[in-house]
Amino acid sequence: MTPASSPAFALLARLGGLPSVGTLPLMRGGHARRLNGAPHSSPAIERLSLPARTTLFDVGEPLDALHIVFQGSLKTVVTAACGTTRITSFVRRGEVVGFEQRRTGGHAAEAITLEPSVVLALPVSKIEASCGDDPALLHLWWRVCAAPMERHAAQLILLARRLVHERLERFLWSLVPAPTVMAEGAPRLHLAMGRGEIASYLGMTNESVSRAFAKLVDEGRIRVRGRHIDLLSCPSVPSRLAEDPAVRRA
Repeated sequence: MTPASSPAFALLARLGGLPSVGTLPLMRGGHARRLNGAPHSSPAIERLSLPARTTLFDVGEPLDALHIVFQGSLKTVVTAACGTTRITSFVRRGEVVGFEQRRTGGHAAEAITLEPSVVLALPVSKIEASCGDDPALLHLWWRVCAAPMERHAAQLILLARRLVHERLERFLWSLVPAPTVMAEGAPRLHLAMGRGEIASYLGMTNESVSRAFAKLVDEGRIRVRGRHIDLLSCPSVPSRLAEDPAVRRA
C-alpha cells in the first residue's frame, strides 16, 4: 500500500512523521528494537522493528497509541475462555492494527508479526491535540478510525460465503493491492501466513483449506508454488484456464 492510498500514512505525512523505507532496516532475530534514533524521525513516534512471530501487544494492554504497519504484516488473535484461539485479522503495510476496540480502554486481541516487520506507534493524545485546529487532519483521523471497522465488515461478508473454495479465493484476492488488480497479468502473492492461520481466519478446518486450494488449482484459478500464489482468474469471471492441459499440469 502506498502513502497515497493509506489514510494512516496520509495522517503520518500531515504530522511530519512518515519515514522512508531506507531509514528503517528490518531485524532478522532477537527482540523488538526501538528505532527512535533513525534519521528524519519525529520524536513523538515510537518505531519498533520486530522479528517474525513477535508479540507487539497483548490483550488488556492500554490502547493509547495508534499502531501503523510500515513494513511486513501481523495477525490479531483472540483466546476464548475454553482456551481455543481465533485469528480475527491480518494487517498489512499502511493499515492500523488493534484500534477497533478502543472504547474498551485496552486491546481486545494479541497482535503478532507474521514476518519481520516495522510498526510505527503514534500517541493518540498527540493526534487528538493536533486535530483541534486542523479540519483536514481531523477528517483523516476519522478515516483512520473507520478503516478497521470497514475491514471487519469485509470479513463478515467473506465468511458468509457458503462454498469454502470461493471463500478462499475471495480472501486471496483481498490481499492484492488495488493497482495490481487493475493491471494486466496474473497477480502473484507471497503468503506470510500459513494454511492453518488462513483456516482460523476463514472459520474453516485445515483439511477444508487444503481441499479448497486443490480445487482452485484443478479449475485453473490459481497456481501454487509453496507460499507463492499466482491468481489466474478473477472470482467474478468464470475460469477458462482449466480447459488448458498445460495449466492443469503446472
